[in-house]
Amino acid sequence: MSARSQPKTTLASLALLFAGCLGACAAPDRKSEPTPSGSLELLEQLQPGDIVVAPVRNQTSSERVPLDELRAGLSNAIIGRMYNPLDMAYVDENWVESSFKGSPAPDGLLVMAVTKWNANHLYSTGKVSMEAELLLFAGGSTTGEALWGMQVSDTVDLSDGKGTPPSPSPLLMGEAAERLAVKALASLPMRDPVAAHEPKL
Repeated sequence: MSARSQPKTTLASLALLFAGCLGACAAPDRKSEPTPSGSLELLEQLQPGDIVVAPVRNQTSSERVPLDELRAGLSNAIIGRMYNPLDMAYVDENWVESSFKGSPAPDGLLVMAVTKWNANHLYSTGKVSMEAELLLFAGGSTTGEALWGMQVSDTVDLSDGKGTPPSPSPLLMGEAAERLAVKALASLPMRDPVAAHEPKL
């Protein structure tokens, strides 16, 4: 091989190596993205409208998890995805052994269990993190078929974006919980109200 041909060969090899590195570097990001589980085709077919948002379960060792705020955040978040959450007071009156016993039966039941909660840095960095599991069941009981499920691990930042933490406020924890709830439901398929009223073949 001549001296003139060596630089071309080297450049070509580096280009291939660089392309391979890009592919390898991108792969972990794709794998780390959570993937919804459940009978997504059935969810699309049923297009459930009236949803019971169950009391959020605390499966952490902390007693500081804002369960009510997370539940309210879930309720507001599913409205944004075109579902209709039943009134929470009405749900609680008819909530027996992890099931909704009211009549008529709802179209779906949304359950959330918080497995990790960290708000230790809320006033120093503005960050709050959470890990949780969510499931949307058909009907009003956890014995129904799981239409959609997700394991989430996420963080919200309530700082000003320039490193300045938020001013202390009793409302901050609720704001963090609501933002985390919205992010937790980001992959829940948007309900199609038109398709919900189309005749099933």
